[in-house]
Amino acid sequence: MVGILWGLCRGRKGRFRLTSQRKRYQIRAVDRALELLGVFSTAESEFTLTELSARLNLNPSTTYRLLVTLESRDYIEQNPESGRYRLGVACLRLGSVFLSQVDLRKRALSLLERLRDECKEAVHLAILDRHRMEVVYLEKLEGLMPIGLMSSRVGGRAPAYCTGLGKSMLAYEEEEVVREFYTANGLQVYTPHTITVIDDLLRELSEIRKRGYAIDNAEHEPDVKCVAAPVWSHQHAVVGAISVSGPVERIDRLLAEGVLIEKVKETANEASTRMGCPEPSTSGG
Repeated sequence: MVGILWGLCRGRKGRFRLTSQRKRYQIRAVDRALELLGVFSTAESEFTLTELSARLNLNPSTTYRLLVTLESRDYIEQNPESGRYRLGVACLRLGSVFLSQVDLRKRALSLLERLRDECKEAVHLAILDRHRMEVVYLEKLEGLMPIGLMSSRVGGRAPAYCTGLGKSMLAYEEEEVVREFYTANGLQVYTPHTITVIDDLLRELSEIRKRGYAIDNAEHEPDVKCVAAPVWSHQHAVVGAISVSGPVERIDRLLAEGVLIEKVKETANEASTRMGCPEPSTSGG
């Protein structure tokens, strides 16, 4: 669990690079507190005040104030025997949230394999990084037919607004949050089909909510088309998405046969059931 939290709270090298417009909203004390949490690892799980001050390049009084604040929220605790500082129980709760996303992969894997075997095309499972508005790939099963270049890989990222996976999750974010993010960060053009107007994106997201699935019409990669549907949790929150991707011509053929959309939605619904969603077929419909 310490390793998981290190990944969540690691320091400057692993952090999202803020735009200059957003950077002015960055709170220095919060940044320092997160950097402090990122010092802990499985190999080094306890530190003295002096050691932490040296690691953070801060004076002891500032480091102590950070520790006291984090300790009051149970993110840091002192070992009663040694007096050294270590991560607290609140970090376990954060790690559990991340583990629930990893658990999604375990619960969905057999469904992904079945979907790949039925459609013969590449199948993906992803989550949404809401800070960056990016897709993060948890799983990719290669298709049974050649596809050429497809940049997706497990652990990789892609923009949410121009991928089927991303749009199927983005559709359930608050509209004003989506508008504010893309007003600040823009809509980069990847192909002639990329959505470049925020209002057009919001209209499409509204349609996705109504029908329960999204289509990427070669918007991110040329000649790669995708059909995706969201996966829901027991709390009726979107926790991921599943997609089938392939060359435009082959995906269009599957769409014309009238089975692809239902297979993707059915797979996402079954994954939702495995995640504890009581009525996945009505979620997002």
